[in-house]
Amino acid sequence: MNDKPKFTNQEKHDAARREAGLRKYVYPNRVAAHKMTKQKAEYETAIMEEIAADYERLAAQERLI
Repeated sequence: MNDKPKFTNQEKHDAARREAGLRKYVYPNRVAAHKMTKQKAEYETAIMEEIAADYERLAAQERLI
C-alpha cells in the first residue's frame, strides 16, 4: 500500500484558492437570488480562504526542506 499523498500541499493550496475565487464570483448571485444568506456566503468564502492559507503555509515549509 502506498502512503504517499495523492496531491501536494501546493496543489491543494492552488485548488483552494481557485475555489475561494469561484465562491467570490458565484455567491453574490446566490445571495441576490435568496438561495443563500449573505452571512453564509461570507462564512463559506472565508473558511475556504483560510484553508488555502493553511496549505500555503504547509507548502512553504516543504519548500524549505
